[in-house]
Amino acid sequence: MAPFWAHTDPQELQWRDHWMQCVYFLPQEEPVLQGSALCLVAHHDDYCVWYSLQRTSPEKNGRVHPVRPVCDCQAHLLWNRPRFGEINDQDRTDQYVQALRTVLKPDSVCLCVSDGSLLSMLAHHLGAEQVFTVESSAASHRLMKKIFKANHLEDKINVIEKRPELLTSADLGGKKVSVLLGEPFFTTSLLPWHNLYFWYVRTSMDQHLGPGAVVMPQAASLHAVVVEFRDLWRIRSPCGDCEGFDVHIMDDMIKRALDFRESKEAEPHPLWEYPCHSLSEPQQILTFDFRQPVPLQPVRAEGSIKLRRPGRSHGAVLWMEYHLTPDSTVSTGLLKPAEDKGDCCWNPHCKQAVYFFSTTLDPRAPSGGPQAVSYVVEFHPDTGDVTMDFTLSDTPDDGH
Repeated sequence: MAPFWAHTDPQELQWRDHWMQCVYFLPQEEPVLQGSALCLVAHHDDYCVWYSLQRTSPEKNGRVHPVRPVCDCQAHLLWNRPRFGEINDQDRTDQYVQALRTVLKPDSVCLCVSDGSLLSMLAHHLGAEQVFTVESSAASHRLMKKIFKANHLEDKINVIEKRPELLTSADLGGKKVSVLLGEPFFTTSLLPWHNLYFWYVRTSMDQHLGPGAVVMPQAASLHAVVVEFRDLWRIRSPCGDCEGFDVHIMDDMIKRALDFRESKEAEPHPLWEYPCHSLSEPQQILTFDFRQPVPLQPVRAEGSIKLRRPGRSHGAVLWMEYHLTPDSTVSTGLLKPAEDKGDCCWNPHCKQAVYFFSTTLDPRAPSGGPQAVSYVVEFHPDTGDVTMDFTLSDTPDDGH
């Protein structure tokens, strides 16, 4: 059950993704030198196990009764590991700083709408006259107040504990917002387009926006690429005969359940963990203009994606890109163009959406054949859902 890189010949290993390893983050970083000796000490009580790294053996120090580490900052209750990684991503932070410099003015009144976001601190330090931030949960409200107090900003940034769409003019001190900010990030989001909740907030806040108010990000776009996975396709592949046992009955049952609804739905996966290579160029599917309110009618896109590399088309990967300004874009999916062989570099702090093509997941199916993937994708403003259908075809549309 060791990770593949712990073996001398990882190419010969079977896929063991369902056997997970455990990572324990030590209380603090310890500089070490090659050849030096350290003691890794394991502790436990009735409920949990924890570890510490010590310079000398605990036997030499006498018996110590360690105190179980308990989170008292509350950040670890609200932010998961990917969110910590996102907040600590300096390149990403620099993008927001540079974008804020272009939209902020000395008399700017800023409102930040994202869960547990540090954008409000950036806006204050970059010279905004007044900064408000909205936290819809009591726990997040308490955490942000602690962070602001630790940075001596408790009287500089106004934290409002309320759902953003319920804001009143009194909450904003009677002022009009000149800059509406969002990463956007919301803890309840599972699929990439769930953060379009920011668009609905912007729409509900129309009455609080002043003349010429700036919305950042100003727009978003949904992108897709067709890929071949090294292993992830196996979670949807029929088993057939397994170690001499015929499990076709289970395969058929699962297929019927998927065909009922889920076979035409995307599911979230952190693709930096699952190697794949692209068979097509990434393609923009839908755009969302945050400078305008959410439209009343559905937004629909139809087209095809031409396959440019040989391989087995396991599925389409979809992600969002947020256009902070005309010159600055933050991607939640591909971070750079695919290499010659199509190897993909994914944002490690976000989950991407994967739509599996059921016809290519059976290992007995012949490889090759399709030259394009046609799609129909639709955004439904009444629910915020994005529905989709992808179909493999032998005739690429020359227009895409």
